[in-house]
Amino acid sequence: MAEARQAVKYTFLKVEAPALGWPMEEREAAVREFTDLLEVGPTAEALLTYSTVGLRGDCDLLIWQAADTVDAIQRAASQWRATRLGPYLRVAHSFLAMMRPSPYLGRHKHPDQEGRRTRLKPAGGRYLFVYPMWKKRVWYRLPYERRKAMMVEHFAIGHRYPQVKINTAYSFGLDDQEFVVAFECDEPSAFLDLVMELRESQASRYTERETPIFTCVRMAPADALQLALGLSPSEPAEADDLQRQVSLIAGG
Repeated sequence: MAEARQAVKYTFLKVEAPALGWPMEEREAAVREFTDLLEVGPTAEALLTYSTVGLRGDCDLLIWQAADTVDAIQRAASQWRATRLGPYLRVAHSFLAMMRPSPYLGRHKHPDQEGRRTRLKPAGGRYLFVYPMWKKRVWYRLPYERRKAMMVEHFAIGHRYPQVKINTAYSFGLDDQEFVVAFECDEPSAFLDLVMELRESQASRYTERETPIFTCVRMAPADALQLALGLSPSEPAEADDLQRQVSLIAGG
């Protein structure tokens, strides 16, 4: 039996200005309440948090979730609304997608390699670069073998940057975009160089749109929330603690 595909959700949140004016004690209590909920909610077993404070003007926080059903994602979002902070968290961007194998990889490839996964398996990079993507409609009218040849070139360029790990999810019929891609790495310059090189690939000419682009910094939920509320994290999470969280999601 084929492995069930996970639903994947990228929720970018913006803290509304009134919450930034709360007394420090109230903001700290709101962080604790929301953090506790993230750690025990319907998607707690596959959830990572990132800060976009100072990196985007329209959002402060990314919650990256995966679940076996979209219902679990919906229940989690409903619980967020019921918190003290909930009414002051505006959803700036929201992308729903699903894991599935790429149609351009041969069956002889390892079933757990990038592009063949049906479950989210983050690598745990310090930085995450996320964007929705659409292909031009003419792309889908090209013969399969021609599309595959262009994607093989695309994959080969990516393999020249092994420090950058890609997570591709599919949104056809589920949301406005066709794909959501998320690249993990520890050095932003490597991702910049990869994207520049990919612009010269044959497949790039068939890209319709791939914006907005988000640069996100991985943090423990409490740290990301504290930054979003103008608080300084008192005890930043150790790298080993963050990696253990990623390992649990990836099943390692």
